[in-house]
Amino acid sequence: MKKLYHKKEWQQYRAFCLELRGNRCEECGCSGILQVHHPDYVEGLKPWEYPIEFCVVLCRKCHAVEHGIIPPPDGWVILHSDLEDNTPSDSVECGRCNADIRWHVTVYHPDWGEMIVGSECAEALSLGEEIRRLKSFNRRLRNFINSPRWRKTKVGLKITSGGHEISVLGKEGRYFLNIDNVRGRLIFKDLESAKKRAFTYIESLSLNNKFSLIE
Repeated sequence: MKKLYHKKEWQQYRAFCLELRGNRCEECGCSGILQVHHPDYVEGLKPWEYPIEFCVVLCRKCHAVEHGIIPPPDGWVILHSDLEDNTPSDSVECGRCNADIRWHVTVYHPDWGEMIVGSECAEALSLGEEIRRLKSFNRRLRNFINSPRWRKTKVGLKITSGGHEISVLGKEGRYFLNIDNVRGRLIFKDLESAKKRAFTYIESLSLNNKFSLIE
């Protein structure tokens, strides 16, 4: 099959395709190294025997994406991020750049599946806005957990945040929340877990979510 792409017929066909499409990648618009892509192959047809409208002119990068050789640059969604939990995971290799990462972002693409990447690579996959939101969330979460405004009481810790009175009550291995005089039924094994859940509540900005978040 590869030998066919060295034949004169293919070179003429390719040149005609490129000229017809303005010598630019039809996906990203660049004018770098261009290739002619066949979205589907028909048994028995030589590469230059396809109707011109059947083929697409792509740059080398976009062509690789079409064939699933490199991850697509967009169309990804975030399934989970360690930034939401403020807890790094064990070190793994980034699925995009192969660097060692501890703060995982699990992303998904319908044509690629799941992949674990670092935050920088997630931004490169057109998830920059979402990653910036998660980083901002993580920063506020850390500030909340470590806030000097937490006050010790006889039965635990207390803070006023976002207009809400939040108490973490109990003892090691068995903490629960009381928010605006509503006692939750969830039991937390440590203070940080309880504080994280409290922060999730005040970030929701909706009293209607109170019971689902603390009970």
